[in-house]
Amino acid sequence: MFEVKNYVESDFKSLFNIHRNAFRSYSKKESLDDFKKSIENTVGKVLVLQNEIIGAIFLEAKDIEGEFKVKKLFITPKYQNKGLGYFILTHLKEEDEDEAIKSIELEISEENLKTKKFCEKMLKEI
Repeated sequence: MFEVKNYVESDFKSLFNIHRNAFRSYSKKESLDDFKKSIENTVGKVLVLQNEIIGAIFLEAKDIEGEFKVKKLFITPKYQNKGLGYFILTHLKEEDEDEAIKSIELEISEENLKTKKFCEKMLKEI
């Protein structure tokens, strides 16, 4: 069964490697420092299966309280196209007992057709 846990610093290297593999053929190589900077000041959740990290989501708070933007969302290639991106997004809303999350914004990437299709689908469903 899948679990969603809070991101902790010790997850960083595993997540960096998963991110690189998830987007290997679509984007320029992001350095370790670039990746680290991109998740600073975000809220991170890690997707775990049988004690193995298989993906993550990082949200950035926007200027309006309760509004967040997806900064990073990635799943290891072995588990892509199995509904896990949808799972982690909906899990955030379901587990938000304080109802702190009013909205989650997805940015559609025009350069990556797979990501574009995912974002368009999620915008209709969440």
